[in-house]
Amino acid sequence: MNEGRYHRNTLLPGWNQERLAQATVVVMGMGALGNVAAQALALAGVKHLILCDMDRIERPNLSRAPLFRESDTGRLKVEAAADALRRLVPDIRPDPRPDRLEHAVGLAELRDADLILGCLDSKTARLELAGRCGLVAAPWIDGATGVWDGEIRPYLDPPQGPCFGCGLDETARSTPDTPRSCRVSAKDAPAGATAPLSFIVGSQMALLAVRHIMGLPTAKDILVLQGNSGQVFLSKQKRDPFCPYHSPLPLARKIPVGNRATVQELLAQLPPEAHPLAWKPFQAAAVCRKCGISEQRIGKPENIDCPSCGIPMGSRTQMDIAMAPKRTELKSLGIAPGEILPVKTGEKTICVELIHEQEDAS
Repeated sequence: MNEGRYHRNTLLPGWNQERLAQATVVVMGMGALGNVAAQALALAGVKHLILCDMDRIERPNLSRAPLFRESDTGRLKVEAAADALRRLVPDIRPDPRPDRLEHAVGLAELRDADLILGCLDSKTARLELAGRCGLVAAPWIDGATGVWDGEIRPYLDPPQGPCFGCGLDETARSTPDTPRSCRVSAKDAPAGATAPLSFIVGSQMALLAVRHIMGLPTAKDILVLQGNSGQVFLSKQKRDPFCPYHSPLPLARKIPVGNRATVQELLAQLPPEAHPLAWKPFQAAAVCRKCGISEQRIGKPENIDCPSCGIPMGSRTQMDIAMAPKRTELKSLGIAPGEILPVKTGEKTICVELIHEQEDAS
């Protein structure tokens, strides 16, 4: 019997292998949950996975991340994961993005993806993703693990349905936290984590994802897993009418420049006196508050030491892209491919959409 790779999949009621093959899924975070979810989606037949994570592999990652090998230690997580997925499924198209989520994937890419999986390890990052998904009404699934517990939060009905921000009060939304990491100092030791829990949560996220992509019914409430008792239960989600993450952007005008274009090329596509704005501040200068030394540094904010006294220098930042040197590449300012930018023109604010990197500007 010569049956195809996905023959057993297609025996399931409602399964649509072609739909999965055509889908694009963005995986935000390639730690334990991102590893498990990406592996499961690839094996199910999702061909285009955009993998986002700025971190490199540490040895403690190896106990929970099935795509990483001992020899991968020190490599970028997204690149090692992409290589592993190609070994599993030769015709897969992983797209590694080694950067922060707001610099890695533009709003138009989030809008056009079939689904986003949030495999992030801090409330701040999850709210950041909630905000960006809310701007373009993109569906996403959030996953998280605790010491022995885990949860999956589907947000598949934007902008009418609830979002991650709806489950937090105003104080919780505005209070930052620190991502858990294998690289933190001993006094801020990371929370405990184990492979079995990560596998359950990541696999459940992938299961919800494939059902959503194929248009099959999915759970709408939070799935809570209690590892110590073995209980699994649903927790109702409600839309908060005062949540600030439910205001999609107005329709954007697409312009024939991408994030590899210069500031000058962007401005040439805009009305006179237009001021395109970045979503995150970019660095304009580094300043030593002790010595008074200042030097121009254009790009994503970075930590550098003063060349005179050696203490960390502060950053002067800017949101107005028009204030950067005209030959500066937009990508160096942290502008993602396929980004949608707000543009102030006098009393009005419009939106423009950059082309994706792989698109031909002609």
